[in-house]
Parts: sequence; structure tokens; C-alpha cells
Amino acid sequence: MITERQRQILNLIVSLYAKEHTPVGSKSLLDSIQASSATIRNDMKVLEKLGLIQKEHTSSGRVPSVSGYKYFVENVIQLDEFSQNDLFKVMKAFDGDFYRLSDLFKTAAKSLSGLTGLTSFVLNAPQRDQQLVSFEMVMLDSHSVLSVITLGTGEVRTNQFILPKSMTEADLAVFSNLVKERLVGKKVIDIHYTLRTEIPQIVQRYFKVTSEVLQLFESIFDDLFKERLTVAGRKNIFDYATDNLAELYKLFSDDERMLHEIREITNNDEMRAVKFDNDEKYMKNLTIISQKFVIPYRGFGTLTVVGPVEMDYQRTLSVLDLVAKVLTMKLSDYYRYLDGNHYEISK
Repeated sequence: MITERQRQILNLIVSLYAKEHTPVGSKSLLDSIQASSATIRNDMKVLEKLGLIQKEHTSSGRVPSVSGYKYFVENVIQLDEFSQNDLFKVMKAFDGDFYRLSDLFKTAAKSLSGLTGLTSFVLNAPQRDQQLVSFEMVMLDSHSVLSVITLGTGEVRTNQFILPKSMTEADLAVFSNLVKERLVGKKVIDIHYTLRTEIPQIVQRYFKVTSEVLQLFESIFDDLFKERLTVAGRKNIFDYATDNLAELYKLFSDDERMLHEIREITNNDEMRAVKFDNDEKYMKNLTIISQKFVIPYRGFGTLTVVGPVEMDYQRTLSVLDLVAKVLTMKLSDYYRYLDGNHYEISK
């Protein structure tokens, strides 16, 4: 689509504008491009006709367009080695032992937001694909019970409830055994189907008052079908957004909507996804960048940042890559601990 020199010019314009936020003229590129000022101006005109850069009204220089940023990310950018300073900060943040998956995700989100100044999100492996690996019930007193659901990634869901009047402790033991026999070992998506089809029929064989038992199933497992989003720097979006702030506030306060947005752009085999042209008007000048990270032997999680279209893509993508690598390394340590017959109970 463009020549190698034009590619270099686009690269420089994007990089310089990200650092200085001022239009870039041909003279600024002379030291880096082996060509005359006239040749550089001609190439800039070509890039402008292609819609990759655009002229600012107040200056003779050029700035990247949305199409230019998109082309840069997809065709030009090469991930540099992350800076020693960024590496030090991330390693320091992850220093120490982690015994809860949620703490690892919070640390990753805070590191991303702190280094980029953007709003960041961390998602576990897709909920529907996770496996239920254990289920336990603990009597807290004569009426209160705690259920503990552990997923294959190490995520734990707990639920405290009052024992239904029609159920005895012996009934509760039967209930627990049914869960272990019929649901443990299955994926979440299959559990959802089993609860709607098999469980109602099975419950009739073991319990006299089936309605309360079925309500208990729903109460305990309803949370299992909801994904959780870890967020950091939620307010950062207002440092660079100027329009439709009320709508943006609603979106960034609604984890379910953001979760859907992230899943939508990462629902493929690509490790990285960048969305520029958002359908929502209030997201028009914002970019969403997601990168998957390896959850050892369990799938892929997702790191996401949201920022202005004119962000420093080179550094942002390098930081995403760095945090993904360190997070995977710490997850390996975490699973070595988890596989040693330990499990977490979240607060």
C-alpha cells in the first residue's frame, strides 16, 4: 500500500506526535529519513491522500488520523524491548507470594494503569469454559451454611445462606453429594444445562419439598455464571475524554457492559486486538487494546486498556506485553502452590 520510506515517515509522525502532541513537519524528519525535504513533503502528501495523516488547521505539520493509527498498529509497529524502568516497576509490584487469584489480577490491573495512565481491565479465562473442580459445604452454626465452589483456574466463589426449614443436616449432605456426583468435573456451560434438565428430576427422588432444594441450587450456582472484571484507574478516562462524559461514566461504571465489549473484540484466536472505530458515539475518540495472557494449562486471560486515539501505542503495547509475561510467570508459581492441595477462600 505504501513504500518503505513512507512507512518510516508514518512511523516517525506517530511516534513524535505521541511524545510531543504537536503537528510534525518535514523538517522534523530530515535527521531520520535519508531524503530531501521536498521528497519527504511529497511522501507526506501521498500519506495524506491515503487518509493516514491529516493536516492541522493551525500548522503546516501533519498528525496521524484514526486510519493512520490503525495502519501503524497493524502493519508498522514492532514491539521494542520494554524499558528497564518499566521492568523494575512491574517486578516490584509482583514481588512476594500470592495466594489468591484475585490479588494477582488486581496487581496486574494496577501495574497497567500506573504505567500507562489509562483505564485497565483484567479478565480470567472465559467462564463458560472453566471447570468446576471442587465443591464443599460448611455448617457455620445450626442455621448458617457456607458453600465453596472452586474452579479450575483457582478462582473461588463462596456463598453464605440460611438452611431451608424443610432441610436437615442429613439432607444437606445428600445435596452436597448430588453436586459432587453430577456437577463437579464439568464445565460451567455444561453445568448450566444440567441444572435446567437433569437436576429437577433427580431432586424429586431424594427430597420431599423440591421447591426449596431447587431454589438452593439456583442460589448457590447463580453467581457461577457471572464473570468478574478486575478494574484499575477507572477515573483515568476523564483525563483525556471531553465529550459525552455522562455516557462514558455509565459505561465505565458498568462492569457487565465493559466485560461484553472486551469479550466481543477478543472472541477469536488472535493474541492481540485493537478496536478504533467503536460503534458507540461517545467511544469514537477512544481506543480499546486487549492482549491475552497465558494461564498455564488452563487457557487464556485478557489484559485490556482504554485510552485516547492519540495514545503512545509503542509504549502501551510494550507495557501490555511486559505485564502479560510477568503475570504468566507469577501464575505458574501460584498454580504450583494451588496444586499442593491448597485452595483460597475469598472474602
